[in-house]
Amino acid sequence: MEQLNQYYDANVGEPYFSLEESTQGLGQDLENGQKQGLTQGQLNKFILKLLTTIDLPKLSELYFQQLERTLPLSELKIQFEDNSVKFGQTVKNTHLKTLNCMQMGSAIAVMDYSFTQPLSLRDWQILQQMHVNFCYPFKNALEHHNIKQFAMKDFLTSLGNRASYDETMVRLASQSQRRHQPFGLLVLDMDNFKQVNDIHGHQEGDKVLMACADTILHCLRESDFAFRFGGDEFCCLLPEANNLTNNLIAERIRTAIESESLLQQHKISCSIGSANYQEVDSQIGIFSRADEALYAAKQAGKNCIRAA
Repeated sequence: MEQLNQYYDANVGEPYFSLEESTQGLGQDLENGQKQGLTQGQLNKFILKLLTTIDLPKLSELYFQQLERTLPLSELKIQFEDNSVKFGQTVKNTHLKTLNCMQMGSAIAVMDYSFTQPLSLRDWQILQQMHVNFCYPFKNALEHHNIKQFAMKDFLTSLGNRASYDETMVRLASQSQRRHQPFGLLVLDMDNFKQVNDIHGHQEGDKVLMACADTILHCLRESDFAFRFGGDEFCCLLPEANNLTNNLIAERIRTAIESESLLQQHKISCSIGSANYQEVDSQIGIFSRADEALYAAKQAGKNCIRAA
């Protein structure tokens, strides 16, 4: 799941140490054939910079930026649990180094470093120094990330919750304003859901909601986001989507909901309202327009789509 760092766009600043600063001090050692990595002063600056954030995408980006300035690095991949982040570009004829981040004797992350040329002995020592010192804050950031992800999920459906929606909306709106790219919002309401709870009870209602969530999720692109907004109302945020894209995805969801076996048994369909973010828009404004479009879909007889 690579959505983790997809919309992170922060300025990590200038290099915080320079290898050139240490070449004079290393001159005698190099003449004697002795190789070494970073000086203690460089390591201290490196560690202090990493301690400026506990946000996993930001920390990983920070690490990549310094590696790129220090070594002939072309790409960094960090795989952890069922997620991964990737920075840089894949190039031909790369030289790969793989190092693990260990905790209690087990690898909690695998880091693949791709270089444009073979590493010298000193470069290899520098990589190991930076990797080891990155792993300490990385472990803390990973734990923080896991706690945050748990807090941002709807307990029943495992989709994003309202807090997750708000955070993603802010991020997409900021990116849209910088890059002048639209994104779409779908607001979905399940038709005839109330009768499921009234007739069959909340346990069956929960099964229906989980089936709705799974169906919605499987209709989205890999870059899209789905949320349970509350009750039987769901939202989808669609990056880089125009009105045509909104309608195609909305129709895919509507058809899939209508065709899902458990939902068919309970005569569940969905009404959908869609809207696109505009440059002069607000986060409240786009939701209000999509919500009004949803109301129009309900008024039109349900199980249909209306666009703002």
